[in-house]
Amino acid sequence: MMPTPKTRGLRSILCAVDFSPHSAKALRYAATVAAARGGRLTAIHVVDPLLAAAAAYDSRLIEQTAQADLARFVRTSLGGRAGAAIRCVAQAGAPGPAVLAYARRTRASVIVMGTHGRRGAAKVFFGSTMEAVLRRFRGPVLAIPPGCREPRPGWPGGSIIAAVGEGPHHRASLSAAARVAEVFGVWLSVAPATPATARQRGTGMIVLPLPPAARLQMLRQGSAAYRFIRGARCPVLVVRVGTRIGTIIQPSRAA
Repeated sequence: MMPTPKTRGLRSILCAVDFSPHSAKALRYAATVAAARGGRLTAIHVVDPLLAAAAAYDSRLIEQTAQADLARFVRTSLGGRAGAAIRCVAQAGAPGPAVLAYARRTRASVIVMGTHGRRGAAKVFFGSTMEAVLRRFRGPVLAIPPGCREPRPGWPGGSIIAAVGEGPHHRASLSAAARVAEVFGVWLSVAPATPATARQRGTGMIVLPLPPAARLQMLRQGSAAYRFIRGARCPVLVVRVGTRIGTIIQPSRAA
């Protein structure tokens, strides 16, 4: 008899929310990933630094109020039973650095975030957190663009697309995308990393591998990834080539 194949899971999923309807959708995607891949989900909300500074004399009360608001938001977005199992964390500070620091401290397997897809001044406020995470986080980031639909049962479905560019890291990028397919237990298709691929309909998820890079190159890669995500019609999982994705789950003896 053939042995039960090994699968990969994600131990820790971190979802950043800002109480918007779009971040509620991102939270539902994060909950879907956590349920399917056996990981623990944490929702984090970062309190506006200007509000925190104005109430510096009682910053603890501000965070406690935000914690209660976050727990209520999670229950509303996921339903009472599902929301009760989610860890809620509220912190004061700049959103990007706070999310990054928490993810590194807790060794998050993946960060899930929504992006509003805005430009100009609005993008500075809503897009800066996403772009900061893409530029500085070396782990996978699951970005939920504004135009994608709600997660369906069994998401991402039977197959995903790897958006891979030509160049010296082509084979390594394919290998990184293949590991993602193993994590999610789906087939993998390959397409060029172009705006046309980002806009393609009918796929559950696009994997966007980024080659290993120094700090300055990571900044440029993060901006390019953000532009790709902004035009996407489905969730985009950004992965760094060479970064470990998921952990092996050994089959039980009973299986």
